[in-house]
Amino acid sequence: SIPTYKHVEQNGEKFVVYNVYMAGRQLCSKRYREFAILHHNLKREFANFTFPRLPGKWPFSLSEQQLDARRRGLEEYLEKVCSIRVIGESDVMQEFLSESDENFNGVSDVELRVALPDITTVTVRVKKNSTTDQVYQAVASKVGMDSTTANYFALFEVINHSFVRKLAPNEFPHKLYVQNYTSAVPGTCLTIRKWLFTTEEEILLNDNDLAVTYFFHQAVDDVKKSYIKAEEKSYQLQKLGEQRKMVMYLNMLRTCEGYNEIVFPHCSCDSRRKGHVITTISIQ
Repeated sequence: SIPTYKHVEQNGEKFVVYNVYMAGRQLCSKRYREFAILHHNLKREFANFTFPRLPGKWPFSLSEQQLDARRRGLEEYLEKVCSIRVIGESDVMQEFLSESDENFNGVSDVELRVALPDITTVTVRVKKNSTTDQVYQAVASKVGMDSTTANYFALFEVINHSFVRKLAPNEFPHKLYVQNYTSAVPGTCLTIRKWLFTTEEEILLNDNDLAVTYFFHQAVDDVKKSYIKAEEKSYQLQKLGEQRKMVMYLNMLRTCEGYNEIVFPHCSCDSRRKGHVITTISIQ
C-alpha cells in the first residue's frame, strides 16, 4: 500500500516521494519517475501481460488534492501488478521495493515498530541506514528510558516464538524489518529485551520502576512459554502477578528453574549417532 507521501528538499531540488508499505512496514520511498521506470521495465519483462495504466505525468506543480489522487493511483497500480505472483516476485519488482539508487533514499526517514517487554509497541522514526545502536537509542528516548537503565536492555530480532537474537551494534534493523514478513510478533520482528546477567544487579534495580516493569512482563511471558518452571509456586506467582506485586513476583521467580536461562534452538546433525545436544546458558 502507499498510505502517505511527503515533500523532500535536497541539494536545492524539491520533489515528492511516495511511501510504500507492505504488511504494515515501510519498505521504501519512491519518486513518481521511479514508478514510471518500473512500469517501463515490467512491460519489457512481461510483454504478453496487459498492465493497468500508470497515473499520467503532469508538467506543472500538483496541488495536495492532485498529489493524493496520484498516490491513490500509484497504490492501485502497485496492488494490481503485485497480485500477479510471477510479477510481484520478479527481480524487477523486488529491486524496486528494496534500496533505491536515488541519493535521498539511502538517508530517508522510515518508521520502525518495536515490541516492548510489556506487550506494547513503540514506533520510532529513524534514518533507513540507522544502525542497531541508533535505533535502540531512539527507542530508549521514546519510552523515557534513562542512560543507566538502557544499559540493561538491548534490541533483538525475533527468530521464532521460542528464540530471539541480539542484534550486533553495526547491523541495520530496517533491512531485517522489511525482509521478515512472517515474524512471531505481529507487525514487527524487532523487540526490546533484558540484557543482564547477574541476579545481584537485577535486585539493585528494584527501585527503578521502568526496569522492574519490563523485567516483570518478560518473566510472566517466559513462564507462559514454559521457559521457567514455576511448578509448585505457580499459584503463588499467579496471585502476586494479579496483585501487580512485581518485585515480590520476581524475587520468588528467581528461585525457579530456568530463570535467566538462554536455550539455543536444536541444531540438526546428519551424524548417525544417537542423541542430541541443545545448548543452554545460565547465569546461576
